[in-house]
Amino acid sequence: MAWGGGNANSIESWLKRLRENDPSFTSLHILSFRRITSNELGQVFESLKNNTTLQEFYASGHSFDETTARTLALTLEQNQTLERLNIGNDHMGSDHGVVKILAEGLAKNKGLIRFDLENKGFGGHHETSVKYLAEALEKNDHLKELNLARNKLTDQDIETLCKALAKGNSRLQKLDLCLNVFEEPGTRSIAEMLASQDQVEKGGLTEIDLSDNEITEEGGRALGRALETNKVLQRLRMSSCMEPPVPVEEGDEDKIQWDDDVSILNKRLTSEQEQEIRSDGDAVLEAIATSLKTNQTLQELWMDYCNISSMGATFLADALRHNRGLTTVRARNNRIGNRGARALGAALTPTAPAVTQEDSALTSSPGGHNTTLKNLELGSNKVGVLGWHGLVGASSLESLGLYENQICVLHEALESHLASSSSTSSPTTDNSISNGNSTASQVLEKLIHLDVGCNSISREDYTQLGVCLIRGLLPSLIRLEIAGNGDRSQAPPRPPQYPGHDDGDDDDDNEPGPEDPNDEQSAWERVTSRIEEARPNLVIHWKGAGAMQQE
Repeated sequence: MAWGGGNANSIESWLKRLRENDPSFTSLHILSFRRITSNELGQVFESLKNNTTLQEFYASGHSFDETTARTLALTLEQNQTLERLNIGNDHMGSDHGVVKILAEGLAKNKGLIRFDLENKGFGGHHETSVKYLAEALEKNDHLKELNLARNKLTDQDIETLCKALAKGNSRLQKLDLCLNVFEEPGTRSIAEMLASQDQVEKGGLTEIDLSDNEITEEGGRALGRALETNKVLQRLRMSSCMEPPVPVEEGDEDKIQWDDDVSILNKRLTSEQEQEIRSDGDAVLEAIATSLKTNQTLQELWMDYCNISSMGATFLADALRHNRGLTTVRARNNRIGNRGARALGAALTPTAPAVTQEDSALTSSPGGHNTTLKNLELGSNKVGVLGWHGLVGASSLESLGLYENQICVLHEALESHLASSSSTSSPTTDNSISNGNSTASQVLEKLIHLDVGCNSISREDYTQLGVCLIRGLLPSLIRLEIAGNGDRSQAPPRPPQYPGHDDGDDDDDNEPGPEDPNDEQSAWERVTSRIEEARPNLVIHWKGAGAMQQE
C-alpha cells in the first residue's frame, strides 16, 4: 500500500511501479490534502491501463478535467484488475461533462467491484449526472457495491436511480444512500424497486442503507410492504429516519407510562393506552414485522433513533415467533421500555404450555418461540430491571446490547430464571416478574457478549453478579461490557467472600479493606480479578465511561 504524502518524487515512483506491475503495489491512496494536478492524475490513470497489480485506488477530494476523465474512462474499459475506486471532489456531480465521460467507461468496465462516490455533489442533477450514472449501472454487469452517501440526493435523483436498477440488468448488491435529502417520494421509489426484486435467480440488492433520510411514516410503511415480495434483500439499515419523540419538558420526569408495575406489565394495554403511545416508528415497524412473518430472507434490521415504543417492539416480537431468517436487530435510542423488552424476550424464550388464558395471551403464539435471532441491540431504550427479567430466558442470543439503560440489578433475574426453569409446573401469576415458565436449561446459555455499561449498577450488585458468573451462569460469556457503573464517591467495603476463596480474615469480610478504603475503583478491580480468575476466558471491560461502539 502507498499513501500520497509530501514527497516530490511520489508520483514518479507510483508511475514506475504501476508500469512495471510491481506485485507488492496493490493499493494507492492519495490523501486529499496532497496537491496533485489533473494532468498528474491523468498520468496515473494512463499507467493503470495495462496494470495487473493495483486493486484499490482512492483519490477522493481531487478534481480533474474532461481530458483526464477520458483517460480514466479508457482505463476502465481496459483494466480488469482494479476492484475498488474512489475519485473526484465534492463538486464532481455538477461537472456534467466529466461524469458523462466517466459513466461511459463505467458502463463497459469488467473489473470494478466497489465504486465509492460518497460526497461527490450528485444531488439535484437527475437530468444529467445522476442520469448518466444510472444509465451506466444498467449496462454494467460486474459492479457489486455503490456508495452514494452524503450527496444531497433528492426524490427525483432517487427515482432516476431506482428505475435503472429495477430493470434487472445491474448486478449491484450493496447500495449506500445514507445522509441524503430524499423524503417519502424517493422512499416509495426505493420500495417499488425492492418489491420488483422477487426472484432469487435474477438477483438484486442484498444490502441497502437509508439512514439519516426523512423517509416519513408512509415511506417507511411502503418499505415494509415491499418486503412481502422481495426475495433478495438481507440487510436493511434505516436508522434516524423518523421524527424524534417530543423532548421532555424541564422538571418533568422522563418516564414511560404503564411500565414500572409487574401486574400491569403482565396485562395488555387498552386500545386507549395504545393510541396514546403509538408513534410513526411503530407504524413503520408494524409494516416490516407483518412482512417478516413470511419473508425469511432479511437477516439484519437496523432502526436506531426511529421513535419506536413498546408497541413497535411488540409487533416485532410477534413476527419473530414466525420468522427464521432474521439474525440481527439493532434498535438503539428508542423508547421500548420494560414492556417492549419483555415482549421481545417472550418471543425468544422457550416456555412450557400456558396455564391460564391470560398467560396464553401474553406468552404463546402459533409460531412458537424464535430460535435464530443471535444479536439484539437495545442500548438507550429505558429498559429497567423488569425488562431485564424478561430477556434472560432468550435461548438463541449470542450478543445483547443494553448500554445506558436502567438495569441497576442483574443477579436477581439470573437466579430467579434459573430457579423457575427447574420447576416449570408452577403456574405463572399476574405478579410474576418473568415472562412465563421457561423450559431453557440455562440462562442466556449461548450469550457470548453482554453490554450493560452505564446502567447505574452498584459495586454490591456487581459483586453478586460475580458470584453468579463464578457459579457458571452465562456459561458461554467471553466479553462483558460493564463500564460507566458504580459510585466512585463512596468508600466501599471489601467484596464478600466468593465460594472457594479464603482471604484469611475471620469476621471482618464486610469491613473496609486496608488498602485505600475510599477508592471505589479498587473494589471493582478486586471483584473483576476474582471473576476472571474463575472464568479465564471471560474478558471484562469495566473501566472508563462505557459506551461500546458497534459499527
